[in-house]
Amino acid sequence: MKGNAGLLAAALLLAACGSYPRDIEGTRDRVEAGRVIRVGLFPGSLAGPDRAMAAVYLSRLSRATGAAPRIVMGAGESLLARLEAGELDLVIGEIAADSPWIDGVAVIEPLSEHRVNDRIIGLSPMARNGENRWVMLLEREVRNMRSGG
Repeated sequence: MKGNAGLLAAALLLAACGSYPRDIEGTRDRVEAGRVIRVGLFPGSLAGPDRAMAAVYLSRLSRATGAAPRIVMGAGESLLARLEAGELDLVIGEIAADSPWIDGVAVIEPLSEHRVNDRIIGLSPMARNGENRWVMLLEREVRNMRSGG
C-alpha cells in the first residue's frame, strides 16, 4: 500500500508541473489560439536599423506562435498602461534601465542599445508581469536573433 501511495504522490507532482512555467492571464495560449499578437510600438524608437530589428523580431515571433502582429503606435506611457491592463500582449520601444516602468512590466533583453549622455537606452520588448511562458518565448527569440540562430 505504501508503494502505491508514493506512486500516486509522484504522479500528482508530475501532473502539477506539466504546464510550468505558467502565464497568469494565459497570454501565450491566447496568442496562439487567436493567431494575433497585439503589439504596441513607440514610434520615436523605430528609426533606421531599429525599425528593421523590430520587424525581424516580430517576424520571428509570428513563426514561433503562428500568430500575426496587430500593431498600434502610441506614446510610451499610454502603451505601457495598456500592456499592464492586458489590452496589449507586447510593447516594443526604447526604455532606460532606471525607468519607473522597469518594475511594472517585464522588460526583455534589448534588441539594440545606445548611449544618451550617461544613460544606456535599450530598444526592448516588454510584456506583462506574471506571463512567464510568454516572457520565456520573447526572451528566447531575442537571444536567438542576437546570436544569429
